[in-house]
Amino acid sequence: MLIAVTSSDGKHIDTHFGKADRFLVYEVGTGEPALLYEVEAPRYCGGTGPGHDLMQDKLAAIAASLGDCRVIVTAMIGESPKAEMERLGIEIISISGPVSDVLKEVLKLY
Repeated sequence: MLIAVTSSDGKHIDTHFGKADRFLVYEVGTGEPALLYEVEAPRYCGGTGPGHDLMQDKLAAIAASLGDCRVIVTAMIGESPKAEMERLGIEIISISGPVSDVLKEVLKLY
């Protein structure tokens, strides 16, 4: 199973979805999660504050850039972008912590 995470250091899920300019995609299965590749993506949040318009084009670009990856684990995400990503077929899980530990726990959900 492929799962993308937002991380500032590659070790911890600690980045807000809207501030991420890259997603780390891991293969998660029976062993340790393995980093497969990194996807650069347009940063969703431009720092315009709460209540900014939903930017569907940026979210569509992020979803498309993830290919077969259908799950993103991120420290935090706004309700509108989350709903749009889910409409695009990407499940969002909001949780922080060490990448390996979190991914092992997320795998139990599937």
